Amino acid sequence: VAQQFFFGYFCFEMKVVQPVLAYLAFLNPVHSFVNTPLSSRAGSVGRKIFALSASSRSSSEIVPSFKVMDMVQRANELDEQGESIMHLEVGQPVQAAPPQVLEAAKNALVEDRLGYTSALGISELRGCIASSYGKYPDVGGGKTIDPNRVVVVTGSSAGFLLVFTAAFDAGDVVAIPTTCYPCYRNILGALAVDTASLPLNDDFKITAKELMEEVERRKKSGEKPIKGLILSSPGNPTGACLNKKEIYELCEVCEREGIRFISDEIYHGIVYGDLKNNEATALGCEAGRHSAIVINSFSKYQCMTGWRLGWVVLPANDPELADAINRLAQNVYINAPSLSQRAALALFNDDSVTKELDERVEEYGRSRQVVLDTLKELGLDGQGRVAPAEGAFYVYVDLGDEARGDAPGFCMRLLEEAGVAITPGNDFEDAEGGLGNKRVRFSYAGGIKVVTEGMRRFKEFWPKWVGGEGQ
Repeated sequence: VAQQFFFGYFCFEMKVVQPVLAYLAFLNPVHSFVNTPLSSRAGSVGRKIFALSASSRSSSEIVPSFKVMDMVQRANELDEQGESIMHLEVGQPVQAAPPQVLEAAKNALVEDRLGYTSALGISELRGCIASSYGKYPDVGGGKTIDPNRVVVVTGSSAGFLLVFTAAFDAGDVVAIPTTCYPCYRNILGALAVDTASLPLNDDFKITAKELMEEVERRKKSGEKPIKGLILSSPGNPTGACLNKKEIYELCEVCEREGIRFISDEIYHGIVYGDLKNNEATALGCEAGRHSAIVINSFSKYQCMTGWRLGWVVLPANDPELADAINRLAQNVYINAPSLSQRAALALFNDDSVTKELDERVEEYGRSRQVVLDTLKELGLDGQGRVAPAEGAFYVYVDLGDEARGDAPGFCMRLLEEAGVAITPGNDFEDAEGGLGNKRVRFSYAGGIKVVTEGMRRFKEFWPKWVGGEGQ
């Protein structure tokens, strides 16, 4: 109907001087008309026609697509065709939100108006989040933080956008790890903020040492100083975790050098071994409490990816930044989803919820071991080939020369021939380093059965790939 209307409109307005052009416009009206030279357009005499385009800051060079989503799209297509696909590509827990959250959501739908909330979030939820930091002994000796420092946001992604916009100007330099969550680089680029890539150390981390080396190098060369630093611990895709000493030293260096430290703690709660009772937050030291910005989310540990709910903890005694964040939130999305906020309250002050979520982490741990054991059997566990995988639910692997410089091609063949979806490293690596073409990420968030079958298939496929079958 729309095409017929469009065709009729063009016939009337353009007087159909060229029937062929009008017919093409009927088949693809916008494309045919906009891409026809002005001199050739029927009825264009005396009329100005402008071909509109997207902004340069949203170009694919500045904001590239998620490579993992290409894998997801193809994997879903194969799913729909009836193929058996093992999904090890996406960092999404297989489990739904805890039953208590679902029940709270049902009740809120019936009992609550679910209208607008404060742009900062409902006060009860902000208070619960603030109190939850009492589990970290170093955060004020086990005391809560001020709820006024907490901003409830539409997922951590909104947190990044708000913080980057409020804290940095176009042309500022923000340091990021060479291997990191790609949205740091992409969102900063869209905001015309420059990035400085810091190479990871042998433990797949950025510490105060690596940061200071770049700070000093820039001072000597006369380059623009670093205005910000963002990194995650546990890390995506590496799973590497900063210990207390490392994260506190980063906070101190950033405070001393006038650098905004943004600590992405979205995977907190998902750690293994000795780290389980020894997680470090940037809020645990005095420098961090006064100058660091912490971003977290309900997506990972609490298994609430689609609920789009997260939070930001702002520095103490920084009313200017807090006011900027509040105004931006009001204008960008008004408030985080009311239903999600009400439902999330059920996560707090209920030991049974924490127990269930910790049991899910234990299952991640078992799945993690399946991946690591399989890589060891295949000889892919050599020095520097597998990132630490101390937290989160990823194992990041360097395939070396066996990747043939084409990690995306390897991943696509693994999907097409073995029915296993994993993510090429190109998403996570600085393009100039070239490491993305030989690295891949396995997600073990999909459950022990999926991971076990997926790694069995990977084990069968690997020698075929190395041997050049089907090349």
